[in-house]
Amino acid sequence: MQQRSDGLDLTAEGEVRAVKRNYGGMVDTIAKMWRREGLRGFFKGIIPNSIRVAPGAAITFVVYESTMDWLSEE
Repeated sequence: MQQRSDGLDLTAEGEVRAVKRNYGGMVDTIAKMWRREGLRGFFKGIIPNSIRVAPGAAITFVVYESTMDWLSEE
């Protein structure tokens, strides 16, 4: 019988097998991250993510401001 913390994975050979999951939910994940990595663990990847998101945010801002300027002229 499969327990809640187990899951199904598809192997490279095409077989389905039950695997044990390491985390039991969001609260369990947060507790384990805090114990293993401390506060720093919650901010891993923030710099690469910021670099990925910044160009899109800048484009959105420029388009919004340009549109508002264009609409206020009419």
